[in-house]
Amino acid sequence: MGEVRVSPPVSEVHVSLGDEIVVQLPENATTGYLWSVQRVDGALQVTGDAYEAPGQPLPGAGGKRLVRIRPTAVGEASVGLVLKRPWEDHVEDRVSVRVSVGG
Repeated sequence: MGEVRVSPPVSEVHVSLGDEIVVQLPENATTGYLWSVQRVDGALQVTGDAYEAPGQPLPGAGGKRLVRIRPTAVGEASVGLVLKRPWEDHVEDRVSVRVSVGG
């Protein structure tokens, strides 16, 4: 069991059953734009979603959104995330990560 970190522009990852995938996305909460999981296709389970503040607490500095995903079966799957303000319909950015899970 291991941890596999993925950051855009990487859009595909190969892991083993039992690994945990951590999708890292830049996020600046002061803008109101937050990353959230829009869809999960296939045998993936979102196990965590947290904001990591920047190392230096400067006004307006951005941090990272860390979304933890665990595959639950061998095969192909994907997860889609969107960057948007929760009170708006407009999506500022999208990220999709395809996951190939081996035994």
